[in-house]
Amino acid sequence: MKHYYHGNKKQGAIVVNVKVNSILDHLNSISESDYNSFGLIVKRNYELANSKKEIADSANIVYSEYTGWEYYSSSAADRSYATLSVFSGRWMLIVVIIIVLALVGFTLVTHLLYKPIQAILNKMGQCFIRKSEEVGVNHVKNEFTFIEMALDQLLKKSSDYESLYREDSLLRQQRLFYDLLAGHQTLSDKQFETQMTVLNMPYLFDRLGVIIVEMDYYTRFTEKYKPSDQQLLKFIIENAFHDLGQQYKLFVWHAWMEPNRIAFVVHQCKSEASVLKSTAELASEFQAWIGHNLELTVTIGIGADSDSIETIAESYRNARENVSLKPVIGTNTVIDNRVSSGKVSIDNYAYLQAIESIVHSFRKNECDWNEKLIQLFKQLREMRFDKPEMSAFVQSFVLQMEKEINVLYPGIQQIWKNEFLYKFTELCNQPETLDELEKDLMGTMSAFEAIAAQDRQARRHHSIAFQAKSYIDTHFADPVLSLSGVSAYLKLQPSSLSQLFKEELGEKFIDYVLRVRLEYAKRLLSETDEPIQSIAEQIGYQNVISFYRAFKKIQEIPPGEYRNIHRAQSK
Repeated sequence: MKHYYHGNKKQGAIVVNVKVNSILDHLNSISESDYNSFGLIVKRNYELANSKKEIADSANIVYSEYTGWEYYSSSAADRSYATLSVFSGRWMLIVVIIIVLALVGFTLVTHLLYKPIQAILNKMGQCFIRKSEEVGVNHVKNEFTFIEMALDQLLKKSSDYESLYREDSLLRQQRLFYDLLAGHQTLSDKQFETQMTVLNMPYLFDRLGVIIVEMDYYTRFTEKYKPSDQQLLKFIIENAFHDLGQQYKLFVWHAWMEPNRIAFVVHQCKSEASVLKSTAELASEFQAWIGHNLELTVTIGIGADSDSIETIAESYRNARENVSLKPVIGTNTVIDNRVSSGKVSIDNYAYLQAIESIVHSFRKNECDWNEKLIQLFKQLREMRFDKPEMSAFVQSFVLQMEKEINVLYPGIQQIWKNEFLYKFTELCNQPETLDELEKDLMGTMSAFEAIAAQDRQARRHHSIAFQAKSYIDTHFADPVLSLSGVSAYLKLQPSSLSQLFKEELGEKFIDYVLRVRLEYAKRLLSETDEPIQSIAEQIGYQNVISFYRAFKKIQEIPPGEYRNIHRAQSK
């Protein structure tokens, strides 16, 4: 009940009848827990909603100044705790008893098993001391630390053995694949199936395709990248082709046959899962991927497909022969039997003769040496010319250059040794193709020719020697041609002219006259039917017997036999 006031005067009262149980129900409905309950104590002498005697000591009581009532909350857990608290002392006693029994049992067990444990620790300690002395490590006195170290060692060794097993498995795979391709081991299809099953690898195939991927400009590759980066790029090449095979559901295995060559073998199966792709298509797609994603190029050789593992070595040899034609086909290409079929076998003796002629013309300062060199490379491009043969070609060229230059003036020899010998030697490995070799060789020869020409022009005697050479070339048919006659023409002493001629042209005066006369005689013998007597007179020999002797001494056969041999070859 509340009084109603108007100013200071009490005008009336407002009485509200409240059903206490409704308020309690409402309060209990607000609570989120089933374990809490609310109660109400009405002031004065009104009926208690709940008796104070039932209120627990731990209950929370809130007083309302507006109504004068008291609200309280109580928990079922509080009542349970009050009940359990009676037994708390007993529980503590039980816990203490259990702890005491555990300690007694642990002590007994320790004493009973002390000797075996001590024996084990002693043996482990002795082992550790021995090992520590071997490697220079201080002894650990704490047994638990030692046990921890021992366990760490056991785990490490287990991990190491697992790694070694995986590495050994990979090595066995690589050795098997290498031996199969190189022909060091021959397996039947059944034996191959057994070996692949042991290695946990697929073995089914209808035909086997072999390709060889050769990294172009490998010398530059090794100079550009560190060894770790080289291995990383090689690993990328391996996995890129395997990923390509997986894309078409084809199984692929590989082996590095040389530092710059890796061989891949593709298992082609006529199954619904796999996609039939020719080896040439796979090679072209892989080559395009390499060019797009890596800063290098590769040349690929393809061998004929095999229908049995027994013939895989033959397919590999075929692929190796094809990729070796890179010097004549070019880098960053795919070479199969269709591409290589047009090349003929090389005639080593023929190109050695051509090298001799080119270098001889170069030494004589004849302007046709470069035309001969161009013609030689044109012939080589029509042949099966591989990288080892290209290196051998350069070595032969360098040897012939040294042979010819060693008879020239010492100043020219010094220029060759100090400035140009190493440039020619580097051509053995740097060029990858005949086009590159021709360009580099022509450039190096031209540079050497220019420097040699400057040196010759700087010397006064050079022009005199070449005047004598020109006189011989014009008057070689004169029977009275001699050193004294040419010396008189040039107004020099014969001994001086002989020395200058040998220094500048690397050949004695009389030897050069004989060589010019016999070169002209050989042409007449090969191209005409003139009698040998007439030919001898045309080249300055009045006595045909002297001509016979001179010709046989140089050519090792008489003039008549030389004519018959060359006419038979022309037919």
